[in-house]
Amino acid sequence: MDKLKILTERFFLRSPNINVCFRILISRNIGKETFDEALGNVCKRHPILNCSIEIDNDYIAWFLPNNCRVVTDYFQSDEMPDWQIWHKKADNIPFDFLNGPLARMCVIWGENQTEIIILGHHIIGDGIGYFNLAKDILLALDKKLETTPQILTANNEFIKKNKLGFILKLYAKKLNKEWEKNRIRFSEDEYRSFFYEYRKNFIPGSYFNSINEDNLQKIIQKCKVEKISVNEIVTSAFAMALFSGKKLRVGIAVNTRNELISKPHNCMGNYLSATLAKIKHIPKNEFMSDVKKIVKVIRRRLNNRTYRHLVVNILGEFDNDLIESIMYASYGNYQLPLSKRIGSLIARGLEDKALGITNLGIQELKDYDSFKLLDMQFIAPVFPSNILSVCVITVNNKLNICLRYNINELDTNRVINIYNKAINLLESFGNSGC
Repeated sequence: MDKLKILTERFFLRSPNINVCFRILISRNIGKETFDEALGNVCKRHPILNCSIEIDNDYIAWFLPNNCRVVTDYFQSDEMPDWQIWHKKADNIPFDFLNGPLARMCVIWGENQTEIIILGHHIIGDGIGYFNLAKDILLALDKKLETTPQILTANNEFIKKNKLGFILKLYAKKLNKEWEKNRIRFSEDEYRSFFYEYRKNFIPGSYFNSINEDNLQKIIQKCKVEKISVNEIVTSAFAMALFSGKKLRVGIAVNTRNELISKPHNCMGNYLSATLAKIKHIPKNEFMSDVKKIVKVIRRRLNNRTYRHLVVNILGEFDNDLIESIMYASYGNYQLPLSKRIGSLIARGLEDKALGITNLGIQELKDYDSFKLLDMQFIAPVFPSNILSVCVITVNNKLNICLRYNINELDTNRVINIYNKAINLLESFGNSGC
């Protein structure tokens, strides 16, 4: 693998809240040697796991091939009775960009099962990218993995064609010139200091639950009748549970992998965009009436090319170092007004908090000879712009939900109440189709 240019996601590089996590549970005690061998094959397939970051004299960031090895912690279940203990500790350790690697793992052995936890930086993988990694770990453990390297690519022609409007381009050009006069390069020590300071105020919390197969199938069938997607009904239910009777902002993760990438589609990498749907209010009407209003707004945003790719387009217009300075200015002690201004355009404007939704869709993972997949959970970052982030993945007819939040803003009881309200809406919706 040659060094690869980081084209569009520089904003994620120095962000202190950007890790992605997967938790896998299988019905077999696999042993350390077996996992080490499997991980070695997975790293052959995804060489980005052995990369570090290089920022050159032109302020361009690159993935740099390195001999670093993904660090894996091993525990017996009595030593680590709850995988979240490891996750919370590991999530609070910043990654070493200059030396790598940008992922770490944990294996917990039980009597007849094994838990595997993957924690990695968003710069090397979005939700689908880490799902591809999790799927390949399972294949490697079952000795079925094809190790042909899956190298990140980008459709440069697509990026060139999808620029901002004239006014925003002029604004970006003006700020870039101003930044050039005040450019600051952050050291690793400054980054770490910022990371720890940020984490004092934004402490991630997680709540996990699921919708079983029977209830899920009812919801799916009702969605077909109403001609809406499962993602749309889940988004609507959590929006109503969180914002009932109030103004509503919903931030929706957008998978642009098929547009930003030519091949291969099974690689890791960050091909994520996002859009924000604004709903003025939720009237106190019948449930489906409210849902259709929400869905109409969401579809209008997602089907509009400009909205779908707005984040990618903005990141592509501004100076790389300026993009990287935004998180320092918005949440740290860095006070340069220029960075704060662009932060208000991209990263801030947070007084009116949003509901965040990331749904990785329906996945079928059943064909393993030496074990069964018992469970899989997806844990997205806690973005400060979201009062609540809903992370969803459906695996083998079970819809798993992780709610992510800042414990300084929401307490666990309120999070559980929001979840219960949303699930009651979803189950009532599904049962109405019976």
